Amino acid sequence: MKKLDKTLSVIILVAYAVLWVISWIMIYTSVPAGVITGMAITRTVVLCLMYVVVLYNALGWTNNLILRIVFIGLALFLIASAIAMQVPEVYSYIFGKYGIPLMV
Repeated sequence: MKKLDKTLSVIILVAYAVLWVISWIMIYTSVPAGVITGMAITRTVVLCLMYVVVLYNALGWTNNLILRIVFIGLALFLIASAIAMQVPEVYSYIFGKYGIPLMV
């Protein structure tokens, strides 16, 4: 099982890095706005997958129920924050309503 954890971590980390490199390349080239939006959404999806893998590894670290609940809460907050940067309705409902700043 640890081999699967390590493999998933490597795949997602490399995918996220590749997406950032492609985004940097896109900055210096002429691409349509839709491609930039699509790349931002793709990066957000991979970021959320990265949070899920980190959560999975963190839950395997402890058997303490309170710590597991804290880890799940933190992961859900980070995932909601990532999604809120792409979906304004999520931002206004979760973050804007309570004045919580997004992680940028």
